[in-house]
Amino acid sequence: MKIVDDEKFIRHVENLIDPKEVSYLYFYQNFKRLLPRSLFKKMLNKTSRKTPYMGFVIEPYCMFLFFKLTNIEKAKSFLPERYELKKTRIFADEEPEYYLGMGIFNTRASTFWGSRLEAYLVAEDKETGHPSWIFLDILSNTIIYIPAIGVADRNCKNAIYTTSSKGDLLLDFKEDTTDRQIILTGNITNGKMRSLDQPLWVLGNTSIGHSKKFSDKKDDTLAVIFDPAEVEKALEIPIEDIHLKFNTLFPDLAEPELCKALCFPFAQHYIADSPGCRTYIKDINDMIENYNKIADMKEIKTFSTRGIQNMLLVGISLFILFFISLIILLIINL
Repeated sequence: MKIVDDEKFIRHVENLIDPKEVSYLYFYQNFKRLLPRSLFKKMLNKTSRKTPYMGFVIEPYCMFLFFKLTNIEKAKSFLPERYELKKTRIFADEEPEYYLGMGIFNTRASTFWGSRLEAYLVAEDKETGHPSWIFLDILSNTIIYIPAIGVADRNCKNAIYTTSSKGDLLLDFKEDTTDRQIILTGNITNGKMRSLDQPLWVLGNTSIGHSKKFSDKKDDTLAVIFDPAEVEKALEIPIEDIHLKFNTLFPDLAEPELCKALCFPFAQHYIADSPGCRTYIKDINDMIENYNKIADMKEIKTFSTRGIQNMLLVGISLFILFFISLIILLIINL
């Protein structure tokens, strides 16, 4: 099965990203402290069911870093029962190994906009047999969705990932509430395009899970729909061109030395499930079939905060009415 029309799909992804709705969600996120966490999460899930697709674009030069795991038992302890730690290839023509991976990128999406560092383990979903990316941590200067709690505030005011006209890299993420930080510089001009392991990079992205810390009771996998060509090859960056100046993110989990670095020198366009929604993908052909189906849609509704706005307005109105009633009762009793 082949991709029929990638331009239509890309247009749908771009049209799903509405800066106005992202800014509204940032604003209403501040009010979640006035509501029980479970209620805000239900509000978000109810809104998502009306718009099951969320578009996001990863901007060019997204970087992936890999470290060899040293503490295998600790890595296993992060995984829900559904998953089993798995050796994997990063590039197509190499021996499998246990890895701690990090994806660092600038992104814009239906519900967030900013810089993110995602840390992963690679595991096998014992229910489907698919390789799976398992979220171990997320550092970001934009809002974060975590299944266990719903929408969470940013955790990194300092979150920098950028490139220069000379091909230089600058990466600096520091978690606000701890001393955990990673600082890296480098250069990508000596990078060479190399084929990636397709089971990991294609099927793995149709089976995305979360560690015990982040997962909810359902523990369902998340699928993203995309053109497999966008992960067919990547620039392998020579390790000697990458300078890891500081890294305290997972000091007792993996080797401190970086073993692989790669980047994608082009934008990547994805359709993801909205919170509370799930697309189940059997294999690559099934994903391409879903891709073509989405591309053929005449229109896809983007994520809207209108439902959240209405529920918050109702809540505020009820509070005002309660307050006025209380004042009236006090006056009458006087």
